[in-house]
Amino acid sequence: MNSTHQLIANKISRLAAGELAFPTDFRGMGSEDAIKMSLSRHTKENRLERLGHGVYLKAGKTAKIPAPETVAMAIARKDRVRIRPDGQLALFQLGLIESRPDELIYLTDGEPRSIKIGEQRLIFKSTTAKKLSLSDTTSGLLVLALDELGKDKVTDKLLAQITDKLSAIDKNKWTKDLQLASGWIYNLLHKLYQQTAK
Repeated sequence: MNSTHQLIANKISRLAAGELAFPTDFRGMGSEDAIKMSLSRHTKENRLERLGHGVYLKAGKTAKIPAPETVAMAIARKDRVRIRPDGQLALFQLGLIESRPDELIYLTDGEPRSIKIGEQRLIFKSTTAKKLSLSDTTSGLLVLALDELGKDKVTDKLLAQITDKLSAIDKNKWTKDLQLASGWIYNLLHKLYQQTAK
């Protein structure tokens, strides 16, 4: 009978360089402690690279550390939870601010957690079902971004930037996202959209 370490080694060998792996990927190959010990050994033997707590990368010459956003999406898929960027991250993803936030915060219906990936910290924060019901397209991000900014910080420059974004919206999700927005955000986005449609 193969040992836990060998079973995990066999599975790691089938991963592509740069592919992410999590301890739960190896369930059934031994006890939780045995899996943790084996992953630690594989890291020391340079088969895996530990990116953060419970997050590993298949090592290799062609392996590249994925963007923190990619890691966040992989964690969400693994945990089978929904995530959406918080307001600051939504502003960055839309190009409405230039600097990436020091901490990448995602709203989730999963467990709150914080993971450091290289120099970047990923934070998963509990939120309302309403915010998670927003789409992950431009219209959903706009609602999250404007909610973060607040009505008083909407400048003419920002309005022009938002107007430029409206040409690329997913019209199938636009109406739903607007219905989930607060009153002032609904009125603002609806008005801008009507102006671009003329």
